[in-house]
Parts: sequence; structure tokens; C-alpha cells
Amino acid sequence: MTASTKQPVFPLEGTIWDFLDASKDLFAAERWQSVLMDCSKNELLALVHVYRAGETTMSGIADYVGVPLNTATGIANRLERRGLVERWRSEQDKRVVSVRITEQGRRQVADVMENVGELVGVLFGDLTDEEQRVFLKVVGRIPELLSREANAAKTAGAGRRGVKRIAIE
Repeated sequence: MTASTKQPVFPLEGTIWDFLDASKDLFAAERWQSVLMDCSKNELLALVHVYRAGETTMSGIADYVGVPLNTATGIANRLERRGLVERWRSEQDKRVVSVRITEQGRRQVADVMENVGELVGVLFGDLTDEEQRVFLKVVGRIPELLSREANAAKTAGAGRRGVKRIAIE
């Protein structure tokens, strides 16, 4: 059975495959490699969080990325080795480690945002004004839908035993 004769698993499967086929070169690793300096997804999320917050704690990074504190420490170690963030212990409470973005980290995020802006420009280039408005309206709902799904997943997993996080601020 070929891919074209295979029955879709869910209603939008064909549309998603068409989108990926048509856009794979826009998302090619070569385009992003130098900008992201081989950052993992969690490293990129942590860097974006620190950039947006200006200054945060290790607990703040762990919460944002959704990882245990010891994993956040490893992420911050790697970002610090690359010169993207800097850390220090609080004078008031030595258990609290604060993190802020460096100038090099700020430039890195700016480069990522520039690449994203170029992609948006390419994607929007041939859309009519009406198509852009509809697209933005739909995309604008995505954070709400993702949040709702994440909350449902947390509620479903609340009964399971796992790692207990203790925030030290």
C-alpha cells in the first residue's frame, strides 16, 4: 500500500503531511544550526524564559520548561558554558540561584526572532489581507487550546506518583 492510498488516521492528517512536505526546507537544520548553536528544545525554552523574564530563578526555569530542578540545573550549566546566561546565589538566601541572560544570549534570541520573522514573511507573502486575518484569528486561539490540553493532562496525571518538586525561592 502506498502513502497516497493509505487511509488517514485522523481528519487533518493529509493536510498536515502536505504542510510538512511543502515547508520542510524552511525548517531545515542548516537554517537554524548556527543561530541555535545546537541548543536542545529545553535549552531553547530556558533561554527564551530567561530572556523574557529578564531575571529568574532556577525554580522558575524548572517550572517553565516543565522539568525537575536537577534537570534545570544541567540545562543552565550548558547555557552558562556557552556564555548565554549567568548565575549567582542570592545574598539573602544562599539556596536560591538567580539567572539572567548575557549580551551574547540576547543576541542569540534576537537571531532566532529574526529567522522566525523571515519565516512569517515568507508564509504571509502570498496571503490576501482576509486570509491573514483568518489565519491570525485561528493562531491566536492556539495558546488557549494548548493550555486547556496541558491542564487536562495535569489533572489526569495528578493521581500518579512521581517526582515531587519543592520550590525554594
